[in-house]
Amino acid sequence: MAGCNEQNCTCPKADCERHGKCCECINFHRKKENLVYCLRKLGTKN
Repeated sequence: MAGCNEQNCTCPKADCERHGKCCECINFHRKKENLVYCLRKLGTKN
């Protein structure tokens, strides 16, 4: 089911190999200890 979220992906980096592949993206960013693009607004204090 790779790419199953392609239409809903809010990441502006459409050329990324993980674009629309939420599980891969989350695992990649987890290893780097930072938030995926679609959750960054939730991780900041307003």
